[in-house]
Amino acid sequence: MFAKKSPVRLLLWTALAAMILGFAAWTGCSKSGSDEDLVLADVGSSHVMASEYKRRLAKQEESDLPRGDDGQPLDMSSLEGKRAFLEVLINKELMRLKALQLGYMKDPKVAAAKKSLEDYNAGAILWEDVVGTPSKTISEEELQAFYANMGKIRHCHYLITNFKEDAEAARRMALDGADWDDVVAEYHDGDAPPGGGDYVIDVPFGQYGTDFETPVFATEVGGITEPILTVYGWWVLRVDKESQGEKPDLEQAKAKILDTTLNRKISRIKNDFRKEIEAKYQFTINEDALWKCYQGLPEGEVLLDPETNKPTPRSELKPLDIKPEDMDLPFYSYVVNGKKTEYTLGDYKAIFDRMSVFQRPKKNEMLGSLRNKIRSELDKTLLNLETEDRGLKQDPRVTSLVNEKLEEILVTKIYKDLVKYDEEVTPEQLQAFWDEHQDEYRMPERRSGHMVVCRNEEDALAARSEIEKGTPWRKILVTYGTDATNKSKAGRLTDVANNPSQPALAALFALDVDQISDPVALGDGRYAVVKCETVTPGRPADLAESSEAIGKRIRKMREEEAFQKLLADWREEFGVTIYDENLAKMPSWQELTNPPLPGKPVPRNA
Repeated sequence: MFAKKSPVRLLLWTALAAMILGFAAWTGCSKSGSDEDLVLADVGSSHVMASEYKRRLAKQEESDLPRGDDGQPLDMSSLEGKRAFLEVLINKELMRLKALQLGYMKDPKVAAAKKSLEDYNAGAILWEDVVGTPSKTISEEELQAFYANMGKIRHCHYLITNFKEDAEAARRMALDGADWDDVVAEYHDGDAPPGGGDYVIDVPFGQYGTDFETPVFATEVGGITEPILTVYGWWVLRVDKESQGEKPDLEQAKAKILDTTLNRKISRIKNDFRKEIEAKYQFTINEDALWKCYQGLPEGEVLLDPETNKPTPRSELKPLDIKPEDMDLPFYSYVVNGKKTEYTLGDYKAIFDRMSVFQRPKKNEMLGSLRNKIRSELDKTLLNLETEDRGLKQDPRVTSLVNEKLEEILVTKIYKDLVKYDEEVTPEQLQAFWDEHQDEYRMPERRSGHMVVCRNEEDALAARSEIEKGTPWRKILVTYGTDATNKSKAGRLTDVANNPSQPALAALFALDVDQISDPVALGDGRYAVVKCETVTPGRPADLAESSEAIGKRIRKMREEEAFQKLLADWREEFGVTIYDENLAKMPSWQELTNPPLPGKPVPRNA
C-alpha cells in the first residue's frame, strides 16, 4: 500500500525542491549567448542547454548529487549520473512552461518583481563591468607604488566647512599667512576637538579613502590642500610635516598591501564612476536650498526611544520645517535626453516626512551628511538610467539572473497551487504503515559525557591526564579548550546519537561508562578527548510515540506522488526529447568544481 519510492526519484524531488527554494534558474529558449552551446533536451518549444546544465551542476553540494537505487552517489562522469541530474532540469522546465501557460506572468506581483529584479541585477552587472573587472588585477607597479609610501604619515592642521565657497575663502586666508586658529575661528563649521585641543589630524598613508588621502599627499609639506569634499563637508588641511613610521619588509607586507590596494582600487573606481554619471546627467544641488533644508531638520532627533529602547515610531517624528514661501524653491535636478527632472524643497519635504528615523539625515551630522544622503539616493536613479542607456536590462547576463528569480516565484506558486493530495491519515493507515516500517523507527542508543577540543595532540594528552586526576571540566576547558561552541556548552555531550563521520562521537560510542578516550584526531590539526558518563540503550519504538512522524511521512509520500503524476502529465503534454550524445560530452561534477589551477598570478588576481 505504501511502496517505497526509489532513491533516484526521491533525489530528483529533493534536488528540484532545493532549486525552487534556493537557486532556481530560467532556461527558456536562450542558448546563453553561445552558438557552440549544445542542446541536451527539448522541453516543449524550449531547450535545456549545456551551459545551463554545467552552471547548475557546479552549484551542487556533493551531498545533493543524484544517488542510485542503493542509496550511493552516482558517478557524475557516467551517463547514468548525468541523466539523473538532467531530469531535475527537465522537471523544472516543465513547471515553468506550465506556469506560463496558466498566465502567472500576468500576476501584478510577478510583474512588479520582474521590474525590481531587472533594476537590481542590471545595476549589479553595471558595477561588475565598471568596477569589478577593472579592479581584479593588481599590477606590479601598483604594488610598488603603495610600498613606496607605506609608513608615511602626514601631520596636518585642518578645518571643515559646510560650503565650498567658505573652504576656498579659508584656503586663501591661510595662504595669505593668517594664523590657523584665526582661520578656524572664521570658517570652521564642525565640532571643536575633544578637550579643546588643536585642530590637528594625522593622515597615515593607506588608512583613508583615496579621495581624501591623494590630495593630502599630493600637497607639498607646508602647503595648503585644495578643498576636499567628504561626507562631513569641505576639508582644508595644512600639511605641517611628514614622518616615516614602521615599514616592514616588502615580502612580509605583500599580502596586506595587495588586500588594501584592492579595496582602495575598488573604492576609487566607484567614486570616479559616481562623479562620471553625475556629470553625464548634469546632477546639481542648489546649495541655498540645501542650507534651508538643513536648517529645517528636527533638532535632537534620536534613533532609539530612551524609555522603550525601540526605534522612534514615524508617528512621533517631527516633519521637515520648510517655510511655505520656500516650498517651490528648486532643490536638486538631473537631465536625461535634454529633459530636466527637478525636485523642489516641497518635494523633498514629502520624501523626508515619510522616512523612518534611521533613514533621515540628522541635524548633528553637518551639512555634508545631508548633501551626501541626497546624492546617494539620486545616484540610484542615475545608475538605473545608465543601465537603460547601456541596454543592460536586455543583456543576457541580466535576463539570466532575473529569470532565475522569476522562475523561483513561478515554480513555487505552481507547486503550491496545483500539487494537491489527501492530507487526512486515518488510524488504519497509520497502523498499516507501522506494520511495514516499524524497524525504521527504532530508538537508537544515545550517550552523554564530556569533551574537550585541544590545539594539538600534546595538549590533548595533558588534558587527558588532568581528567584522570579528577580536575574539574571548567578548569580543563579554560586551560586546554580551543573550540568556542564546545566551551559554551561547558564541554557537555548530552544525549547524542552515534555518527561515525564525526571522530569524537565515534570515540564516545567505543567507550564504556567512565572511560576516557585517547586523543582523537579531528582532521583539522586539533585533537579531542572524550569521557563517556551515561549510556541509554536503544529500544523499539511504539506506534503512539511515532504517529506524528509517520503521519508527516505519509503525507510527504502522497505529495510526491501527486507531484510526480503532474510531471508525467506535463511531460506528455509538452513533449520531452533528450540528446544522450550531447549529454555524454558534459563534464563531471568533479571537473566543474575542481578545475585545474591557473598559473601563478603576478602579483595577484583578486
